[in-house]
Amino acid sequence: MATTEEIKGRVEELVQPLAVSQGLELVDLELLRPRRGRTILRLFLDRPGGGITLEEIARISRVVGDLLDVHDVIPESYHLEVSSPGLTRKLKKPEDYQRYVGRLVRLTTRQARDGKQVFRGILKGLENEEVCLEMEGAVYRLPLPEIARARLDLDLKNTPKGDKDLS
Repeated sequence: MATTEEIKGRVEELVQPLAVSQGLELVDLELLRPRRGRTILRLFLDRPGGGITLEEIARISRVVGDLLDVHDVIPESYHLEVSSPGLTRKLKKPEDYQRYVGRLVRLTTRQARDGKQVFRGILKGLENEEVCLEMEGAVYRLPLPEIARARLDLDLKNTPKGDKDLS
């Protein structure tokens, strides 16, 4: 039986060119193989710059399902979920730390640094394998290998309230 990492690698090999041909990017994929119940394959797709539509997600879901079935990538029965990474998308690749410069992010480090493990601030970029993050007027430099989780965050304090027109 193929390992989870082998299956994820094969899925990425098949889906990445398809996504690129549609002007999309494969942001992330998850393969959950619970002890009981059906395996779940989750694909997170987006358009560079954002803005994938529900119609695109539905179309890609059908095509990917057929592609994976033809290549018999996942030996057991599985459930395919295709979606957008959402407003608080994960930052997975080094390029993500450049693409989202100026955005509010939340980072969790593997070990505590300066007495904290969760850092929330404005992303300043990636320099020499260090993520630069502005917090409370200071710039923190966090080595990329020390980051356990990273995602975009929402600034709810500066979000309009009430029935205001958001367009």
